[in-house]
Amino acid sequence: MSITTFDPAKFENIQQVGGIRTGSLDYPNPNGGQSCRVAFINTGAGLRFSLALDRGGDVVEASYNHLNLAYLTPNDYKPPSHAYHQGAEWLTGWPGGLVTTAGPELMGAPRTEGELSVSLHGRFSSTPTAVLEVVNPDPQRGQLDMRIVLLIRDTRMFGPSLEVRREVRCRLGEPWFAITDEVTNRGDERCRHALLYHVNFGYPLLDEASRLVYRGHGVLHDQRGELATQVTAEQIKKVSAPDDSFRGAREQLVIAEPTSDCQGKTHIGILNEQQQLGMSLIYSANALPRLASWLHYGPRGSYVASLEPFFGSILGRDKDNHPSATATLEPGQSKKYQVEYRICATASELQELASQDGPLDLAT
Repeated sequence: MSITTFDPAKFENIQQVGGIRTGSLDYPNPNGGQSCRVAFINTGAGLRFSLALDRGGDVVEASYNHLNLAYLTPNDYKPPSHAYHQGAEWLTGWPGGLVTTAGPELMGAPRTEGELSVSLHGRFSSTPTAVLEVVNPDPQRGQLDMRIVLLIRDTRMFGPSLEVRREVRCRLGEPWFAITDEVTNRGDERCRHALLYHVNFGYPLLDEASRLVYRGHGVLHDQRGELATQVTAEQIKKVSAPDDSFRGAREQLVIAEPTSDCQGKTHIGILNEQQQLGMSLIYSANALPRLASWLHYGPRGSYVASLEPFFGSILGRDKDNHPSATATLEPGQSKKYQVEYRICATASELQELASQDGPLDLAT
């Protein structure tokens, strides 16, 4: 990894070279309305990103040097609202962004599971956070780490009562960040639990020169009105040009069980050889056993591909026989997740990312 170093004798304010700053966004907001709390994080190594503090502390804007990394919807930042917790109304408030979290109770497609009504992707990303801690780097003391710690509470009277403690961590001079979430059942009864990291790549990182990097076994769910058997695994992983067959809400979805290394780590990502840029995701296969990849190459700007490590089910237990589809948390029980997001820009980093690619055994 390329590391940028700084001489602390040549600056007085850490924001001159990197760090974390919090505030509110007012303009431009094409939809008007209230402002939204955000945290801006500058790694000092070309990687910059924003956290939507009013929307679960998810990553929205993200760039490396002059190149954007994330897909953004026309919604822009919107304050959270319980109106988005019904059916597919989540789409009305979603700003897009590099990392959107789904859960923490249930997630995936809108549906009814027993007595539970599941809204699209759950309530996490429409829930405001409490900021518990902000730590900026202090190079004069040899302190290069920076972090922000957040608390997200998804609760109701009589339960369930779920609490997520989120830490976003990075290091001055290095182009990476890590998100660590600890989900705890604070109620007095067992409750359902699922979590997904919806990582949404956008232009120009996402382009026809890009490909998605992962390997393993997967199932294709085609919603474009075409025969899924017409699509090969290599076509699924190779980014397409904008295509009229993706007009409206037409999309493709792969649900895969990716292979992991000898240490139980899964390595996936995106690689754009023309831009000589990529991003890798590294996480525990035990914590996040499956991967969804959502593709939507719309003809008029709605151009996005995602990689989504997850625990639980996005289809619902009636359509999913994976052991995690019916997962629960006992009272007081916690489950921990961590995903590292690393920029790949040097020849060796790009080669290492490419080496993580492999065959995808695709069923329909």
